[in-house]
Amino acid sequence: MPFRYLGVPIKAGRLTKLECTALTEKMVAGIRGLGAKNLSYAGRLTLINADGSPKYHRVPLVPWDKVTLPKTEGGLGIKKADMWNIATVGKLVDLIYCKADRLWIKWINDVYIKNNDWHSYTPPADATWVWKNICKVKEKLKNGYVDSIWTVSPKGYSIKSGYEWLSPAHIHLDWSALVWNSWNIPKHSMTTWLRMQEGMNVKSKLARLDSCADDRCILCQLQPETVEHFFTTCVYSSKVHSYLVQWYGGCFPTVNDFVAAARNNIQWKVKVAMFNAFNYSIWYQRNNARVNDWLLRPEKVTARIEEDVKRKIKQKCRAIDDQTVLVWLQTMEVT
Repeated sequence: MPFRYLGVPIKAGRLTKLECTALTEKMVAGIRGLGAKNLSYAGRLTLINADGSPKYHRVPLVPWDKVTLPKTEGGLGIKKADMWNIATVGKLVDLIYCKADRLWIKWINDVYIKNNDWHSYTPPADATWVWKNICKVKEKLKNGYVDSIWTVSPKGYSIKSGYEWLSPAHIHLDWSALVWNSWNIPKHSMTTWLRMQEGMNVKSKLARLDSCADDRCILCQLQPETVEHFFTTCVYSSKVHSYLVQWYGGCFPTVNDFVAAARNNIQWKVKVAMFNAFNYSIWYQRNNARVNDWLLRPEKVTARIEEDVKRKIKQKCRAIDDQTVLVWLQTMEVT
């Protein structure tokens, strides 16, 4: 003692930031090796949830406090590392509450707790750093215990229940079902999420930061490029709207239309998939026009949206016995 495991010293005392550098560098190198910078936003989200993220030097599109919210509350469901660590240590706290038959718990009771009540226990000044931090976590979680029983979850303590209990509650957003729907292609969902969070770098925002010469819409060159104009009133977007309406029938839906409609029918799900595909395709064409200075015709964009949506419908609708739905899908040339 001490010895190293995965490049990190294993010792009884507290690890310094410098001693953890070797491990973090290996993680970052692995992530960069996967080509993280070339991934779509949906790919980056999956990578972050699995492994972490390399250092990011650009200004974030959406504040971190929103990103770490659950998806139903407008976030991406990324865990806060510090709070997740507390919830993880909480598992040790729970084992002490339960008086689990483990050697280290017997040792803790003999050396530190002795005959004291664990719920109200305070560590001595000469206790180790590790033990003091376990006690700090106990103080954060103690209100969730009654008579040494974790009352938050009927199945007892889990890291997930501890994390959720530590996380402050926020308002459930109705539009979350529109974004995080199994009928959506993930990269389409990410674009809609950025739209709903106003996280897109439209020219009106860039102009305020002196990052572009003017705020004219790249697609129509008629009005200032705001998120609202870009997806609703822009001449280019409106043409795509009209072509899509001819394809599936009815008016082009708004966000409020989706929120107010029943969500358990296939028509709603198909329109959700189309709406998300539209958002992605229009944003893709806008960025393509800005970077490469060329743009597909609206009818070509519509054809690509239809192709994506039809492919998704065929994946999800293996067996449909509702004749009304079948007729509607036949008019869309899906079945």
